Amino acid sequence: MQPNVEYYQGREQSYIKHLFLQNYLETAAYKLFQGRSPVFNFVDAFAGPWRNTDTARQTDTSFALALATLENVRSILEGIGLRGLKVRFRFCERDPDSFARLQAFASENSKFDIKVFPGAFEDNLGAIEAACRDISGSFTFTFVDPTGWDVDSRPIFTFLKALRGEVLFNFMSEHVNRHAGWDGVAASVGRFLADPDWKSAFEALPDDSNESKILKLLKKRMEAAGAATWLPDFAIRKPRENRIKMRLILGTHSAHGVEVFRTVQQKVEKEGFRVRQNIRTAETGQLSLSDDLFLELDASREGVGCPAVVGWASETVLKAVSARPGIAFERLAPDVMGQVPVRTTHLNRIVMDQRKAGLLHFDVPSGKRTPFRAQ
Repeated sequence: MQPNVEYYQGREQSYIKHLFLQNYLETAAYKLFQGRSPVFNFVDAFAGPWRNTDTARQTDTSFALALATLENVRSILEGIGLRGLKVRFRFCERDPDSFARLQAFASENSKFDIKVFPGAFEDNLGAIEAACRDISGSFTFTFVDPTGWDVDSRPIFTFLKALRGEVLFNFMSEHVNRHAGWDGVAASVGRFLADPDWKSAFEALPDDSNESKILKLLKKRMEAAGAATWLPDFAIRKPRENRIKMRLILGTHSAHGVEVFRTVQQKVEKEGFRVRQNIRTAETGQLSLSDDLFLELDASREGVGCPAVVGWASETVLKAVSARPGIAFERLAPDVMGQVPVRTTHLNRIVMDQRKAGLLHFDVPSGKRTPFRAQ
């Protein structure tokens, strides 16, 4: 089940967010179930529901979308002979009214393994961890989607390190950009960054937007806490205003996870361009170019693998190799993709062009035309 854009009128950025979540979960579950683990735990840390339109079936919520997506993957794989696969859902919500609706959803879907936790996510970490670790070798994917940044990240990072799964963290860029410089929110930003002394590090960064600086500090703290090895992010814009609203950050210890993230990002970006164009057409009543041409123009200006991004990736590759001569390509690829929105196919072309220009020197495996193999 994919999200229905009709339920997201006026909040299309949430549609793009949920579309990304659905696509990433689907790809990750197929990979996991066919190799690493027969048990997939999905944790929705701030489950809601909030402001959703489909109040009857909750199909425009992250928890219902995750349930439908993961159960569909499990059912398909079971149908081709993979037995013993389990999907388990751990939902947490602190708002009493939203929790009541969440609990009602769980009761209506009692045939699934759902546990609902009332209260703040930070206050339920021990119980949720126990409910995920009770089966050895299970994989846990945590969706952290708060409405702002008043979150105590330190225990959350510890929770993520202990489970060593993956996390999709929604960083509310617009809110941070507006308010991070205010003295009145210094304490809450400190909790969010798991660093009460964050101001000195913030001020030491080169001049940039509040959002960009806080994002850098957040990633640095997550990595230092052992919550993730790679932290690629994807900016989601408010289509009606063409302004960044949020960034989805994947925290993963898997190089393959980074590649999947960028692949899904490229796909979802195209839908974001399409939504933006549909809104533009509806508001102006004019069609000056075909939809496909508009999408092609948007993709050439921004997004995964566009010319500007390829140039950025080329510089990043050369800097990485200069800093670590002899680095294996298998390590270089996720390091670069974790910083720059490119895919393995783009990196193949970049390094081969740099090799031809004499900027890089390496051997290509026998019988291969590039050093990387897309997965």
